[in-house]
Amino acid sequence: MKKMMTFILLCFIFILFGNFSSDAGQYDALPKGKNYLSLSNILVLETPEYYAQTIEPIRVKENTTYTLVFDFDYLGQLTMDLSGVYVGIDEDDGTFYHHGFIIEDRNSERAYFEFTTLNEWIQILFMPNGRTNSYNAMLYEGSYVDFDGFVPYVHSSEVMTYQGLVPMDYDNPLTMNQIKSYVTAYNSQGHAIVYDVIQDSYSGSSKLPGTYQMMFQVTHNLITKKYILDIKIFDLTSPIISIPELIEIPLVDKIDVSEIKTMLIVTDNVDSIPSSSLSILSDTYSTATSVGTYHVLFEATDLSGNKSTLEVPVTLVDKIGPNIAGPQLIYLYTTDATLSNASILSKYHAIDDVDGNVSVSISYNVYNQKVIPGVYQMTLSASDSQMNTTLKNIQIHVIENKGPIFETNEKIIEKSVADTMSDTDIINWFKTQLELSGITASHVRILFNEYKNNEKESGSYYVYLSFESNGNAETTRIRIDVIEEENNAPYLLYISIASGLSILGFGVAYYVKKKRI
Repeated sequence: MKKMMTFILLCFIFILFGNFSSDAGQYDALPKGKNYLSLSNILVLETPEYYAQTIEPIRVKENTTYTLVFDFDYLGQLTMDLSGVYVGIDEDDGTFYHHGFIIEDRNSERAYFEFTTLNEWIQILFMPNGRTNSYNAMLYEGSYVDFDGFVPYVHSSEVMTYQGLVPMDYDNPLTMNQIKSYVTAYNSQGHAIVYDVIQDSYSGSSKLPGTYQMMFQVTHNLITKKYILDIKIFDLTSPIISIPELIEIPLVDKIDVSEIKTMLIVTDNVDSIPSSSLSILSDTYSTATSVGTYHVLFEATDLSGNKSTLEVPVTLVDKIGPNIAGPQLIYLYTTDATLSNASILSKYHAIDDVDGNVSVSISYNVYNQKVIPGVYQMTLSASDSQMNTTLKNIQIHVIENKGPIFETNEKIIEKSVADTMSDTDIINWFKTQLELSGITASHVRILFNEYKNNEKESGSYYVYLSFESNGNAETTRIRIDVIEEENNAPYLLYISIASGLSILGFGVAYYVKKKRI
C-alpha cells in the first residue's frame, strides 16, 4: 500500500513538472568513461524528499540497455526500506517510458534500476539521493550483471589518451629507461605516480629505421588514461662510396662504365647497397678515345633517402709495347754481300695497339757486317708514344760455303721487255744452266724469292731453290744483282748460281747478266 501511494505521488509531480527540452548543453556528447551520470548535473529536490533529477538531458545510445546503480552509503537512510524507492526516466519525446522501484542487492550492499532506451536523449526525473557524503551513484551501459565497480564520471572533453613522438637516430638508440624518463604521470595533487607499459613494439625490435610504438597506462581515482608514444627511428647517415684501388684501364681494352661500378664498394650503416645501383651524375670517361685520366661522378642513395657522391678518376693507359714482326733468324753465306743495317731493318715492321705503325731500330749489334762464319746476336727495339718498348733478339748466321767452283762462260740474257722474270722463268733458266754443265735436275722448286718485288731496285737479291739430281736432294741459291747504269741507262740484271751445289765432288757456279730495259 505504501509503494502504491509513493507511485501515485510521483506521477502527480511528473504531471506538474514533466516534459523537457533536449537542449543538451555541456552534456551533448557521450562521456569518456563508463559512467554517464555527472553528479554536477544532479539537482536535489526538496519535494519529494531524498530524490533528485538531472538538470540537463543526458545523451545515450539508442535501443541500448542501461543500469542505474547506487551503493548503500549513497542511499543513506533510504536503505532502511528500499522497496518503496522509485526511479522515473523520460525519453526526449516527452513520454514517461521508464519508471519503477529499484531492486535491492543487499549482499553487495547495492540497489539498481535497469531500462532500455528508445532514443538518444533521456532525462532522469526521479532518482534516490540519500544526502550523504558518498558519491557512488552511476549510470552505465549494460545490465546489472555487467557491473564491475563504481567509477567517476569523466566529461566528454576530458583527454583520456595522450600521444607523443620521440625522434631517434639509428646510430644513437635510446634505452628503455631513457624513453620512459621522457614521460611522467601525476595524480590530481601533482605527485608523480608509476605507470605501466602495456604495449611495446620497440624493445624487442630490430630497431631499424621506421616507427615503433609504446603504450603507457596509469589509473588514478578509478580513471584510467593512456599515453601512446611513437618512436620514429631515422637513418641520418649517408652511404660511403670507396675505391679499393686506383682504376687503370688499357685503352684498347676499354670497358663499359657499368663494369667500373663493380670495382667500387658501397657501405651504409643500415642498408645493403650493391654498387650496381649507383647513379651516374656526370661522365667524361665513356666518350674518351685517347690515353689520359677521366672522371665519373657516382651517387649512392640508401633506403632512407640519404645521398652521397664520389668522383672516381679513371685512367686510360697504354702499357703494352709494339709488336715486332719479322724473322728470328737470318742466314747469310760468306760469299754473300754483307747485310747493311738498313737492309736488316727492312725485314721487320712494328705495330702498336694504340699508335699503329712505329719505327724499328737496332739497340744491340754484334754482327756489324762480319764475313767470318759464326752466329751473331742483334737486338731490335720499337717504342710507342708512351715509351713502352719492345725488344726482339735475332741471330745472323754467317755460313761458310766456299768450295770448288765450276767456271763457265759468262752468259748474258737480254730481254727486250721491261717485265721481270717469273718463278717459272727462273726455274727453267736454272735447269738450262745445269744441263749445259752436264747435270740433270728434277723437282726444281723455289723456296724463297728475295728478288720478287725488287726488280727495279739496285741491290743483290737471292732466290733459294731445291732440286734432285742422281737421287740426291740438293739446295742452292741464285744471286740476282740489279745495277742501274749511269746516265739513266736501263737496268742490268746479273743472275748467278752460287755455292750449295755439290755434284760429283765439284762445285758449280753460274754467272748470268741480264739487261733490264
